[in-house]
Amino acid sequence: MKKLFFLIAMLIIGLTSNVLDAQSGWTLQTNPLGSGESAMIGKVQFVSPTEGWISGALGDLLHTTDAGDNWLVVTPFPNDTLWSFSDPARTMSWVDPMHGWQINAIGQEFGVSSGVVIHRTIDGGNTWIKDVLSTEEDDVGVQIQFVDINNGWLLYVNLSTWVATFLKTTDGGNNWSLFNGAGIFHFVDANNGWAYFGTGPYWENPPFTVLRTNNGGINWTVQFTDNTPGAYNAIYFSDLDHGWIVGNAGKVLQTTDGGTNWHFVTNSGVNPQERCTTVFFLDANTGWISTKDGDGNGILQHTTDGGANWTSQATPLTNPQGSNAIFSVYFIDAQNGWLTADKGKICHFTGSSGIEGNNVTLPDFVLLQNYPNPFNPSTTIKMELAEAGNVELAVYNSKGQKVKTLVDSPALPGTYEYLWNGKDENGSSVASGQYVVKLQQNGKETATKIMLLK
Repeated sequence: MKKLFFLIAMLIIGLTSNVLDAQSGWTLQTNPLGSGESAMIGKVQFVSPTEGWISGALGDLLHTTDAGDNWLVVTPFPNDTLWSFSDPARTMSWVDPMHGWQINAIGQEFGVSSGVVIHRTIDGGNTWIKDVLSTEEDDVGVQIQFVDINNGWLLYVNLSTWVATFLKTTDGGNNWSLFNGAGIFHFVDANNGWAYFGTGPYWENPPFTVLRTNNGGINWTVQFTDNTPGAYNAIYFSDLDHGWIVGNAGKVLQTTDGGTNWHFVTNSGVNPQERCTTVFFLDANTGWISTKDGDGNGILQHTTDGGANWTSQATPLTNPQGSNAIFSVYFIDAQNGWLTADKGKICHFTGSSGIEGNNVTLPDFVLLQNYPNPFNPSTTIKMELAEAGNVELAVYNSKGQKVKTLVDSPALPGTYEYLWNGKDENGSSVASGQYVVKLQQNGKETATKIMLLK
C-alpha cells in the first residue's frame, strides 16, 4: 500500500445514479426476528459504514454487512437460555470490526436470572468465547463498555438486593477484577470516565450524582448533584470535554469542560412528559437525543452547533403503530445513522439531516472509518468525494487542537486513501488516546473518531 495517497477513478454517472436511488430521512428496516415482544432488540452499533450489530433481548444479536438492507440473526451459543435488557440499551460493545462483547442474564424468563454471562469475539463474530461471571440468583448484566481491544468495564446488579458489582479488564476480557464503580458509566479512554447514579432500585430517585474518574475507575470525584425528580437514563461523551446526560422530565445536562461545570439545556425540544432514553454525539457539535412528540410519535432532536439550536427529525415510529420508544441511536457520520425502538423496530437514516424525509440529497463526501482502529503505529484513512473542490483532511486531539494536516489542496471526485503514522506537524510521535479526523470541503464537514494505542 502506498504511504501517501492514491486516486481511484470514479464514474460520475454511476455514482449519481446509485445515490439518487435512495431517499433521505428515516426509513424502516426489516428485523428478521419479526415484531413484538419476541423480537425485542437493544443497542445498535456500526463498525464501518456497512457493517453493524444490534443486541437482542434473548442473548442473540443481529448482524448486517450491507448497512441494514439485510440483517441476520447470530446466536453465539444456541443451547444457552439467556435474556438481557433492551431498554436501557447498554449490553453490547464493539471497538472495531473484529472485537465485540455482549453481557446477558442466565434464565428462561425475563426478569428471572440465575447469573451473568459474557459472549465475546475476536474474529468479527465468526467464533465466540463464553465467560460465566456469576451464578448467583437474581444477578443480571446491566452494562458493558470497551474503549479498545484491552480495556473494558462492566456492571451487574442483583435485582433482589440492588447490590451492584463493577468489574474491569485490561486484557480484553480474559481476566476481570473488581473496581470502584459509581453507577452507569461512560469512558472515552482507558483512564477518563464519567458516571451517574440515583437512589432506590434502578437508581431512579433523587438525589442524582455525577462523578468523574481519571484513573480508570480507581477513584471518583463528585462533579454535580441534582435533587429534582426525573431519573437519568443515558450518558455520552464525544471527547474529554464535551458530554451529555439525558433523562425523564425533559432533563438534558451538558458540559463543555469535562464536567467541571454542568448545566441544564432548556431549548432542546425534548418532551418533558416522556423519557429521553438515549443520546449520541459524533463530535462536540453534532448529536441526537431521543424523545416523543405530543402525539406519542418517536422522534429525535438534532443539533449541529453543540446544542445552541435544535431541529426535530421525524421517524416512521408513529401512532397507531404503538412501537415508539427509541432505545438506541448510532451514526457512522452525519449522513448515515440507525436507531432501534420498542417491539423490534429498526430505522436507517440517510441523506440530509433535517426533518424532511422526501428530499433526494447527493452527499458531497464520505469519510470512512479508519483501519485498523485502534492502531499502532499507523492507520489508513479513506474518503470519497462526489464533487471537485478544495479539501482539508486533518487530525485533532480531544481538546479540539489540530495535530496533523494530512491534505489541504484541490481534489477531483474520487476515492482517496491517506496513511497517518501517529506523528504531528513537527514529526514527533503523539500520545496514545482518542483523536478526531475531520474532512472539510466547500464549506461542509464531517468527522470520525480514531484511537491510537501504544
